[in-house]
Amino acid sequence: MLLLRREYRDGAEPPEIVLLHAEVTRDGGPAGPTRRFTRAVVPSETPGRRVAHLPLPEPGEGERIRVRYRFSTVRGGEERLSPWYEVVVPSDDAIADLYRIPEEGTPNLPPAPGRGHFRLVLPLGEGERASGSFRFGFGAMRKKPSPSLCRAAIDAGYGPAPVIEAPEALSVLKNRPMPYFLYHLSADGKLRADKIACARIALADPGGIVVSARMIWGDSAWRATNLSLMEAKGCAAGPFAAAEEFFSEDRAAFLAARETALSHLPNPRVFEAFVFGPSGSGVEYCFQTVARRPDGGFEVRWRNRESGGNWVVTL
Repeated sequence: MLLLRREYRDGAEPPEIVLLHAEVTRDGGPAGPTRRFTRAVVPSETPGRRVAHLPLPEPGEGERIRVRYRFSTVRGGEERLSPWYEVVVPSDDAIADLYRIPEEGTPNLPPAPGRGHFRLVLPLGEGERASGSFRFGFGAMRKKPSPSLCRAAIDAGYGPAPVIEAPEALSVLKNRPMPYFLYHLSADGKLRADKIACARIALADPGGIVVSARMIWGDSAWRATNLSLMEAKGCAAGPFAAAEEFFSEDRAAFLAARETALSHLPNPRVFEAFVFGPSGSGVEYCFQTVARRPDGGFEVRWRNRESGGNWVVTL
């Protein structure tokens, strides 16, 4: 797997959150489907700069990977979108921002069709050091645990535990991700297995004013931050589905059309999305919504617990 690093610079007035939206296509080989990603762009070690990493397929011989992307920011209830940018892999423009996760043999990192990746802090076993080289991989529930499944390698240096890209699912049943195991080996040579589980999170909209809902979630330290677009129950797939929002060319027209489509659903509307992680671990999350202002236009709002802070669910 390749990871493409993209950077955002805050400027004089830092936004509350920055997201990266990308379309990934292949040129010069079998076309295949366009893959889309929406990623949280998180603060880097350099003040005022944020980074996100996009997982890319390895280009075949004579093939190029084309990445079209743009940023969105939220500040003071307003959401702004950047122009579209484009980069090709391999190219001189991209070479300094590419990182490879080496794999031995047949790769086992690709997600199930229709599913993506999420970021996860590699779970450490009791007494395991968060440093040095780690090998990891994935296996279905029926597979016998084996070091041979740990085909990818990542170096944590002197700690902390590395953040890895994990598939949302290895297979899908009735649109619900099926559990699987994440295996890893550290320098002590002990094989560790963690069952990856998921939880369906719902956001109720009694007044029927929410046009777009997102869930920001991750570990309690927010080292592995994820964003999931939430879809309303009963909303049909199509050009105004939640997944299309950041890829529409006319955002105002999209929000207006989506508002009309959602108006046919009964109240209270319920928006849903999944969170993922090792079984028994906690996931912290909050919501961001886009709702119609009484005087027209749309406003972005944060939604946390009434007592303050975020929600936590144990997987």
